[in-house]
Amino acid sequence: MMNFTELASIPSDGLVPFTDQLRLAVAAYLARFEGSSRDHTESDLRCFLAWCAERGLDPRAARRPHLDLYIRWMQEIRRFKPSTVSRRFSVAAGFYRTCAIDGLLERSPAEHVRRPTVPAESPTLGGRIPRRFQSCTADLA
Repeated sequence: MMNFTELASIPSDGLVPFTDQLRLAVAAYLARFEGSSRDHTESDLRCFLAWCAERGLDPRAARRPHLDLYIRWMQEIRRFKPSTVSRRFSVAAGFYRTCAIDGLLERSPAEHVRRPTVPAESPTLGGRIPRRFQSCTADLA
């Protein structure tokens, strides 16, 4: 990905090449995160961008049906668990939200994409408290 010193080299004439526009959008999104959260978010976003590249799809031109197909691909081809699909799609949705906020897109194509149902006992996104934290929460009751 791009570091902040490389941002200064982007031309200011308004005619930024496609790859530089995408790099700038990715850098703007990842700048919101730190440490391992940034590493994991970058990995999930890289998965989505690779999926787009394999299909010749400009991520900025993606529409809701493309994102539905990305979710289906994660479920049926990659066979990811629902919690992984939901997490990875959340990263793509956050990227599009940031693009809309920054004016790169009129609106996010991820707004009305239906996400997979995640079981309540999922340690990733569900409500179950891991055993190692149960003793800590008992004091709060």
